[in-house]
Amino acid sequence: MDALIPDFTTGQFIYIAACAFLTACFHSISGYAGGLILAICLTPVLGVKAIVPVLAMSLLISHTSRAWAFRKGFQWPIYRDVMITALPGIAFGAGIYSLLPVAWVAVVLGVFLLMSAPLRRLMQRANVVVGRKSLMGAGVPFGVLSGAAIGAGLILAPFFLAAGLAGEALLGTMSAVAFTVNVVKILVFSGFSVLTADLAVIGAAIGACTVPGNLIGRWVVQNTPIRVHIALIEVVVAVGGLYFLWIAAVNFGWITVA
Repeated sequence: MDALIPDFTTGQFIYIAACAFLTACFHSISGYAGGLILAICLTPVLGVKAIVPVLAMSLLISHTSRAWAFRKGFQWPIYRDVMITALPGIAFGAGIYSLLPVAWVAVVLGVFLLMSAPLRRLMQRANVVVGRKSLMGAGVPFGVLSGAAIGAGLILAPFFLAAGLAGEALLGTMSAVAFTVNVVKILVFSGFSVLTADLAVIGAAIGACTVPGNLIGRWVVQNTPIRVHIALIEVVVAVGGLYFLWIAAVNFGWITVA
């Protein structure tokens, strides 16, 4: 694992707190991609191998506050159908991540980020009729990818939209799904000693910085029309994917950094 950085500079503390706050605002408005963007922003500070376990802890706190903020919109039947098949996949994916070296972690994250936007568009064009079987089917790839990477909620976006979820119903249900995902990941990462006590403390501190951002995001959703800026998300995610692949190339020795 990358060496921990217990001695953050003041500038790094401010940067981490600002990223956590701003991405939480964005996440509570869009419902998706907040974790992805936070991972892209914090990887240069925390390192590749540490980013997923740290964010599992921070996003657990963030999604707890988001689930409470949008609790009135929570849709149990949709949550249940997705999680029935997602739960074993989450544990499997997190177990694979725990055993991967840094270079391959970067490959997994980079490839997933680059594929997420085309995958979402392809699924939207398919006009899938969403019922219980469709949601359970979506839970399989979602579970595996959410265990091994960050931002797999994008896979569920077209399914949830087709199921009629929007506004607080979408945000409340997705927050509950994401909360469950991060509980399972923390348990697996702790078992593999990937999430150490130091990383857990860092993740909890980052998570605390997301709480006010989530509440501000809720106010925005309740008082303005909901507009998810998909193009901006896709650009940021694509840049992040290329960044992770560059890190992989450096770790494989394909690129030499002076």
